[in-house]
Amino acid sequence: MHWRTCISVNPLIIWVIIMKLPILITTPVPMPSDWAKVHDALTKAWIIRSDNTVPKPPTPLILAGAAFSTAGEIRSRWIDLIKWSNEFGFAEILLNNLGFAPDVDVAEQIAGVKDAGRGHPVLGDQFQQTKLKPTNEAVRIALDLLVQDWAEIVGEELAGFTKPRKFTGHKCRRLVVSADPEYVPPWGRWHSASKNPESFTKFRRAVNNAISPLEVDVIDFV
Repeated sequence: MHWRTCISVNPLIIWVIIMKLPILITTPVPMPSDWAKVHDALTKAWIIRSDNTVPKPPTPLILAGAAFSTAGEIRSRWIDLIKWSNEFGFAEILLNNLGFAPDVDVAEQIAGVKDAGRGHPVLGDQFQQTKLKPTNEAVRIALDLLVQDWAEIVGEELAGFTKPRKFTGHKCRRLVVSADPEYVPPWGRWHSASKNPESFTKFRRAVNNAISPLEVDVIDFV
């Protein structure tokens, strides 16, 4: 169901738009790509307004940000964006740029850290449903996205020593990344995560969040 479909059938939402009432903070966290689209639209509108008294819109907790955040922190950041939009008159722009309403709890789905403060177990990533082979176009788009947003996805430091190269394997579930052999990654070594496996799991989760619904099981550093 699309957010704008909701508007066409829900008199309350129509009333919100007509009367310019604030967006409810109970509006669910959107999918990462939709959140990014909303933030981009709000940022452009903020720049056009050019009002020094209005702060920048809160940055989305997606990609690498989500990998190191709890579901509660992700929900809180989304609420911050709603409050910002309501307070400074950007609510209509936010609403107009929302994508499809999610049928899952996005915050729980993309969070890289449990609310108790501990990362998800590494073994948890092994329990995946059978995936279909993606189209060549989907693979191309995913790789272009990684190349373009690599620093935002994995963080500035890691991005300075790595670069995504290609997807391989029958179902393209293996990502090849070039890496500086002189650099020591947070998990210890490029070809072993034994020192800090949780750190590598977060790295891979950030990549998968970025290219969803595509997903990789293995990342090879060359």
